[in-house]
Amino acid sequence: MKQETENLTLESPEPVANVESRAVGSSDWLGSVDRPLRVLVACEYSGAVRDSFRALGHYAWSCDLLPTDAPGLHYQGDVRHLLDGWTPVRHQCECDPDGEGLCLLTDGDTSECPCHGPTQDEVEYLETEHGEFARPVETPGWDMMIAHPPCTYLCSSGLHWNKRRPERAQQTEDALAFVRLLLDAPIPFIALENPIGCISTRIRPPTQTIQPWQFGHPESKATCLWLKGLPPLAPTEVMSKPECGHWENQTPSGQNKLAPSADRWKIRSATYAGIARAMAAQWSAFLLPNLCTRHKNKNKISP
Repeated sequence: MKQETENLTLESPEPVANVESRAVGSSDWLGSVDRPLRVLVACEYSGAVRDSFRALGHYAWSCDLLPTDAPGLHYQGDVRHLLDGWTPVRHQCECDPDGEGLCLLTDGDTSECPCHGPTQDEVEYLETEHGEFARPVETPGWDMMIAHPPCTYLCSSGLHWNKRRPERAQQTEDALAFVRLLLDAPIPFIALENPIGCISTRIRPPTQTIQPWQFGHPESKATCLWLKGLPPLAPTEVMSKPECGHWENQTPSGQNKLAPSADRWKIRSATYAGIARAMAAQWSAFLLPNLCTRHKNKNKISP
C-alpha cells in the first residue's frame, strides 16, 4: 500500500485487523517457550509501550533519565546499565511493603513478578556504583528492545542550528553515537524510533515510516523505525483526512498546533497508544514462534 501525504511517500504493509491480545500463558501462544518475553523499552518515561507489552503478560521494563509518568517497572538512570539484561534489584519495601503478595509495581502476584529481590535462587547479581542489578541465570539477556532516543539534536527541523552553534553540532555527533550504541546492543530484536532526521543520512535509512493516522489516531507525525530482526508494523486502522484538509493536530497550513509550553517537547514525544498496542501485539506474535525455533535449535543434540 502506498499513501502520499505532506510531501512524504509512505511505503507500508497492507492494513491488518487488530491482532488478538492473548495473554501469555496459553499453550497456543507460548508454544515451547514457557515464559513471557523480556522486553526493554529504552528512553521511555510515559510507560505507553512498556504497559502495552505488560498488558499481554510480558516482562517489560522502561528506562529513562526521567521518572516514569505511570507506575510500573521503570529504571530511572542510564540505559547502558541495563543493555546486558540487568534490571535494578527491588526490595520488599518497594515491591510488596505490606507483605500481601501483590506487587505494587505490576499489580500482579509477587510469585509471578519480574522484580528480582536481593537474595533469589537462579538469579545472578551485579553491584556497581550505580546500584545493585540482577538478571535470571537461564535467560540473562533481553529478547527485544524498543528504543526512543532523544531527537532534539537529530531531527531535521533543528539541524539548521548546527551551523550557527558549534557546540550544538557536537551534541548531534554525541546523539548519533548513542543511536549507534543502541542499534549495536547485544539484543537479537531491536526497534529504534525517531522523527525524520540525520539518522537516515549518517547511519542508514529507516526500515519504514509510519503515521499515527495509520493506527487509529486522526493526527499526523511522520515517525521512522529502524528495525533489527523485526518485521515492519502493519497499519491497524487507517483514518481518512478530515474534510477541512488537515489533521486534528495541525493548523490549516500543516504546522503542529500545540502551543509553546515548558512540557511541549514531552507531550510531542509520547508514543501514540495505537502504535504502542500495534508494537506489542504484532511483534509479540512474531517473536514467540521465533523464540520457539531458537529454543528447539539450542536444545538439539548433535549426532
